[in-house]
Amino acid sequence: MLVELPTVVLEPPRVASSPGPALRARVLARAEPYLYLAPALAGLLVWVYRPLVETFDYSFYNWNLLPTTPKVGVGWHNYSQLFHLPALWQAVGTTGIFMAGLVLFGVLLPLLIGALTQHISPKSRTVYRALIFLPVLVSPVVTATVWEFLLAPAGGFVDTVLGWFGLAQTNWLQQPNTAKYAVVAISGWKILGVSVLIVTAGLAAIGGEYYEAAAIDGANRRQVFRRVTLPLLSPTLLFMFIMALLLSSQTVFPILNVLTQGGPEGATTDIYYFLYQYGFTSFNIGLASAAAVCFFLVFGIVALACVRLLDRFSFYDN
Repeated sequence: MLVELPTVVLEPPRVASSPGPALRARVLARAEPYLYLAPALAGLLVWVYRPLVETFDYSFYNWNLLPTTPKVGVGWHNYSQLFHLPALWQAVGTTGIFMAGLVLFGVLLPLLIGALTQHISPKSRTVYRALIFLPVLVSPVVTATVWEFLLAPAGGFVDTVLGWFGLAQTNWLQQPNTAKYAVVAISGWKILGVSVLIVTAGLAAIGGEYYEAAAIDGANRRQVFRRVTLPLLSPTLLFMFIMALLLSSQTVFPILNVLTQGGPEGATTDIYYFLYQYGFTSFNIGLASAAAVCFFLVFGIVALACVRLLDRFSFYDN
């Protein structure tokens, strides 16, 4: 008698899979965004954060930037000497004048021009905006050189025009009372086109339904501008205000370097040109670094306050 036995299938032993490939895949998936950011972060590390650390370190030494000259530690002496320099406070006051002037040319005048050109024909509006934007295309050095000829005290175009009205000639760039305002006017003329372009973009982003609702309610042009345009344009205006405050000295620097070199009598020396003079003219790296650290902290506080201002007073239609 034959008995049929059940067939037993033997399975091969299971080998525990290694978590290595799966773990590497997860790590690479999470690291992929940081790999795209790595070149930019490396640039920031090399060109921004490393110089900041070195500047803070140099502020405690007396050094003339020559590799053959050893650095001499002086502790906090550079900071103490800095705050006793009359030139520092003169530069701070001049910087305040430049900031106020560039707020005028970078915020208020563009707002006025943008509001006025909004109610003219599209072709005329394009022509006016193109003419205002033209100075932006000219390099700062060329701009300063052209204005140096225009403001020449003998035979310059500006003095010639003023002479037609019986006004006396003025040496605009060699008198302390007029040099700083001439620099503000030239720098403002240079940045006006970009500011008008930004305001125009902000005005174009405001929906037409707001103006239609205001017209139905019987609002006049002044009320529409005050109650509709300004609130909806507030993020753009605050952004331009922040840029005018934080970037004013960088905008003015090439104009100063060509026209006045900080003169006459230091009347046009702002904080950036103050750093340039002590760092790369007098080669007092310790004092220049101490000033740079102080200015960095002050502008950091100003930037933080401006960001809080932007969050608090900006109005968005969504």
